Amino acid sequence: MATLGIELSDVGVNCVVIEDDGASHVLKLADGSDSFPAYAYARAGELTFGSDAQEMAFVYPRRTCSEFIDDLSFQATNLDGHYSRLMYSQLAYKFFVELADRIKNEIGEIDGAVIAAPGHYLEENEKSEERLGLLLGILSDIGIPVAGIVDMAAAALYSEGLWDVPEGERIFHVDLLSQATHITVFHKHSGLERVYFARLPQHGFSKMLERFTTSMSKRFLVETSFDITEDRMIERAFHAQTRDMLFNLGRSNEASLEVSTREKSRQMVISKDLAAMELAPQVKALTQMILRAVNDYANSDEEIQIALSGRAATIQGLKCAIVSQGIGLVKELQPESGAFGAANYGKDWDVVHKMEETRIEVGISILGNPETLDVRQKIATIRVSKDGRSLSPTHIVCDGLAYELSGDSFSIGIGESELFDLVADSNIVGKPVELCKLKLAGERWTLEASEGAAFDGENDAILKAGDAVEVLMQGSRKRLLLIHCIDLGNQGGDSA
Repeated sequence: MATLGIELSDVGVNCVVIEDDGASHVLKLADGSDSFPAYAYARAGELTFGSDAQEMAFVYPRRTCSEFIDDLSFQATNLDGHYSRLMYSQLAYKFFVELADRIKNEIGEIDGAVIAAPGHYLEENEKSEERLGLLLGILSDIGIPVAGIVDMAAAALYSEGLWDVPEGERIFHVDLLSQATHITVFHKHSGLERVYFARLPQHGFSKMLERFTTSMSKRFLVETSFDITEDRMIERAFHAQTRDMLFNLGRSNEASLEVSTREKSRQMVISKDLAAMELAPQVKALTQMILRAVNDYANSDEEIQIALSGRAATIQGLKCAIVSQGIGLVKELQPESGAFGAANYGKDWDVVHKMEETRIEVGISILGNPETLDVRQKIATIRVSKDGRSLSPTHIVCDGLAYELSGDSFSIGIGESELFDLVADSNIVGKPVELCKLKLAGERWTLEASEGAAFDGENDAILKAGDAVEVLMQGSRKRLLLIHCIDLGNQGGDSA
């Protein structure tokens, strides 16, 4: 039975499917995107959801709503006109109907789903019980068979591998959601026990993006003498560019903001350092909150780890600010970690037919034993992330080490063995298993899956420097980066 993991983030809902043989893939819930933004836009008697609604939020704030997941309740919305009589729960219902349609268009009927829910859904109070009741009622009514609910932070950590985390260690998970920042502290003891959770509503992604966009528009006015607020459509496009830049700037050293009118095109280049400077006040506030949590909940005699969600990791300067405090190891999680972890953790759970019997996990009850994995199944999924560069790769980087791509074939496997050119994970299975091979044909490198893995997406792509090979496994994943190293010896000879 295929298991669907749904990460209930108000920035964007992500979904991952894990098949019976262990292969997994991320659902494309929107054009060119894996996530479905939790935004609603009301106009002319119609409701629009997703990225189209999100683009209207900055220009028409009174016609948009993004609180219905964060505050799933019977509270009335803040929308203009007759839509103000709608409750958050009604907006959520319509949003989940469209989400279910998109999921079914991708995979057909859903066998079972595990929901990665925000931390405040799982607190011990009446509001949390109301949110869970509404959520389960909505999903049942629209035909999504729920097998269980797990804390979103715990699911994200489970997806990234925890077998190498020492017993007794504290893990601090930081997530930047649309309406608030969440800080969750887990104690590692066989599984993960949640010992602290805080929701910080003044430091959500929406407010950070609003401040950043305002700052960028003022800078754009100074550099180009053009005021983007003169035209609502231009302002909307500028806001969308700024949001994309904030999420994607970490992949390159700089990005550009461009505004085109009938008269001319105007452009402003933003570097990573400049973005970090603009975000410095927000980064400072977040760092101080993390430090307070560390001071209150770290065991003085144990090491700690800090895990940044994919959303938090995109904020320029945040990781460096935390690292500079010297308080522990800082890791960055992948964007769909919550959905992947939820599906993986609950893939053996049975779908229940009574809401009161739904399995709810605030942490991770116990970690699986890597020795018990069935290596006859596909135990990993291979995904290639393209970067669009033109140079052929000469090396592949794993865990900070570069391996030379020599010969006509380069093998990647798991388990301690000299059979492979690169061991992606030495602790994941009892015996060595080959996952994939890079093969050289002429001057082009391609990737071929082996016995232990399945492809998510195209499997015949030509690999270039800057591309990444992602290996997704139960409780672990690795990102292998392809690079091109310049032969400085030859360069020196030519210049002489």
